[in-house]
Amino acid sequence: MNILMRKSARLLPLLALLPLLAGCPHIDTLRVTPDRPQDLEALLKQNEFERIQRLVERHPSLDTAGLQTVLDSHISVYEDNTLADARTLESEGDLHGAIKRLDHALDRLPGSARVVEYRDTLESRRTERLQENARRQLLARAHCFAELCQLQDEQQQLKSPGIGQRWQQGLNRQEARALGAELLACGHEALQQDDPDSASACLYMAEKINDGPEVQALLRQLEPRHDSTRRVRDTPAPARPVRQAVTDRQPTGQREIGQQLLVQTEQALMQDDLVTARKKFHELQAKAGDSGEIDTVKQRLDAAIKDSVDRLTREGDRLYRADKVIEAIESWEHALELDPENAGLHKRLARARKVLARLEELKNRQTTHP
Repeated sequence: MNILMRKSARLLPLLALLPLLAGCPHIDTLRVTPDRPQDLEALLKQNEFERIQRLVERHPSLDTAGLQTVLDSHISVYEDNTLADARTLESEGDLHGAIKRLDHALDRLPGSARVVEYRDTLESRRTERLQENARRQLLARAHCFAELCQLQDEQQQLKSPGIGQRWQQGLNRQEARALGAELLACGHEALQQDDPDSASACLYMAEKINDGPEVQALLRQLEPRHDSTRRVRDTPAPARPVRQAVTDRQPTGQREIGQQLLVQTEQALMQDDLVTARKKFHELQAKAGDSGEIDTVKQRLDAAIKDSVDRLTREGDRLYRADKVIEAIESWEHALELDPENAGLHKRLARARKVLARLEELKNRQTTHP
């Protein structure tokens, strides 16, 4: 009895670990004891190349030319499949998922130069995207703040500010300093990375919100490097935005309109309002032309529209096969709003509308001749 109790006591810690191990991604291949030669076939099927290497090191008799040929074949197929999966995730915009897939492969095959090289490429791209997203969020905050300050300035021209409004003005000054510092840092970093488009977007907003000698110094550095954003400065820009008549706006005003449209496009994208994003982007292209920043937004918008159109098309197909013709038409029409030139959607809608027309005709006949 005592022996059984002692064995049970030794097993209890292992049993307690089982719920934790259930969440481990490699639980299907987990072993408490070392792998054995008879496990070799199973390890090959599971693509456990690192474990196979350790097994061969413990059992040198397994290290034959035949095994090496089989291993090379399995590794090549595994690398091809891994890279294909990662490229699919990348094409869907899921860089995080693609990198996780490659990391999982590197756990099993640490020495794969192909996987390491592709992972490094994706990690670099992901870092750039994270920086770009952080900059866009900063610009969106700055634009919202500038518009709020403008409305509050107009409010003061309509009536005397109360205690609450004066308190808010103090908070606005603090926010302007904080945002100005972030925008200044953004512009400085973009200049170091030789990205004049991003630098100009950040520095002109910094000038508008919280101008100062450091902002002007960076803007002077920017002008010879970015002729498209060059402008003449007669006097320093005011710390707060001031309403100007449309007829008085020079290229600076056009640039601000372009930047506002850019932010509106990005906001619509973040809210998944692709119809509005598409409309605002077309206005943006008409106002601002082409630039690296606009090209980046276009790529994101095109990818989001493609994903949405594909999803709505598949949903419409599913509804049509389920004889829900009206619902299918609604789904396809929504997709067509995003992609008006899609020939496949036009064909689907024409076919579905003919079906509806025939159904209506049959219904009318049954009503007329019961």
